[in-house]
Amino acid sequence: MCGSAAKRSPARASISQSAQDPRPSRRVGLFGWVLVLAALAPSWAFAADPQGVWLTGERDAAVAIAPCPGNDWLLLCGRIVWLEDAIDARGRPRRDDNNPNPARRDRPICGLVVLGGLRLSGPNTWDGGSVYNPQDGRTYSADLKLLADGALRVRAYLGVPLFGRSQIWTRADRSAAERAKYACRAADMPPTASVESAR
Repeated sequence: MCGSAAKRSPARASISQSAQDPRPSRRVGLFGWVLVLAALAPSWAFAADPQGVWLTGERDAAVAIAPCPGNDWLLLCGRIVWLEDAIDARGRPRRDDNNPNPARRDRPICGLVVLGGLRLSGPNTWDGGSVYNPQDGRTYSADLKLLADGALRVRAYLGVPLFGRSQIWTRADRSAAERAKYACRAADMPPTASVESAR
């Protein structure tokens, strides 16, 4: 009896250890839930990414789209990083002259945040945001949609999207995007300054 009990004791010890230490099974259970949730998630939860530098429809400006500042990293914003005509007729950086708020009319257009509050809402679609147009000083509701050809449709509207206006933006190549990051800084410097001095 003692000999048979001694032979069975290692097995009993391993069973008792596994019963007292449920961590491996919990890990497997958590991993299984992750797989289930991934399978149940809508396909648009893994949508393509609109972040990057985009040329506007008339190709006279470039806008960098990135997460908005703050805690909600799911919201996207857009900032002007390049202007074809960044300097006005008097040789000064173009300002936000048409802004309805007089206190903001001295802001440089280059570097201005013009898109805000856009949230993923469907397959390659972001809405619920706003777009500011420095040309008329008005703020519109906005939505974005990444198209099959890689372009970005930006729609601005007042009230109902049906009565809005769309532009097709094209993604800037990497080298152009890198140059655009410093274009606004250079445009907002005095004539004697350079891009290097702005860094």
